[in-house]
Amino acid sequence: MKVSEVKTAFKIADVEWDGKGTKLNFKYLTNIKDENGNPLSQNILTENVARVYLIVVDGEIYKIGGSQANGGMKQTLYIYQDGGVNGRPSIRSFGVWYFLFHTITQNHKIEFYMIYQENFEAQIKGLLGLHIVENASLSYKLLEECCIADYKMKENGNYPQWNIQEQGADWPLEIKNEHSEITQKSLSKTSKRKQISIVSNPETYIESNPKIYI
Repeated sequence: MKVSEVKTAFKIADVEWDGKGTKLNFKYLTNIKDENGNPLSQNILTENVARVYLIVVDGEIYKIGGSQANGGMKQTLYIYQDGGVNGRPSIRSFGVWYFLFHTITQNHKIEFYMIYQENFEAQIKGLLGLHIVENASLSYKLLEECCIADYKMKENGNYPQWNIQEQGADWPLEIKNEHSEITQKSLSKTSKRKQISIVSNPETYIESNPKIYI
């Protein structure tokens, strides 16, 4: 499905690579306009609203994802800059970065688009009655599910090709192997830090664990 067919999304960033290393640069637009051409504040990138992102490759939608975590859309997409290779990323986060990196290195154009649902005032039940909540929000999952439903309707029941988990498909072997290596390296670093901590305070450790040395 082409992003030009979408009526509710607007572009927020281009994905770039400087030709060095494996970190991607997300070049966010300085003049963001909504789907109707109306100017939006840069705050839309950090506001905590129900939001969906579209990863678009050469004009085609390759992934639909969503979030409602603190930090807004910028925080949602941050993990995709390097796949969390210095930590213990989920295979989904690492896998999407892997797709992004190996796609952009083949000179394809990659863009991020956004869809969001504005927060609203609502009456919410408490223990003793109703509370007026001025900044209530929908679950982003509802927004994401509606977007995916529209995509599937247009694409004969198929999911976007990078929505691996939603397809019930398995990640490519090269992604699983590299993800496993990263996870093992992270665990090894954690183990070494614990050993260093013990050795750096031997007297305190022995006093607190006397039975080990009996």
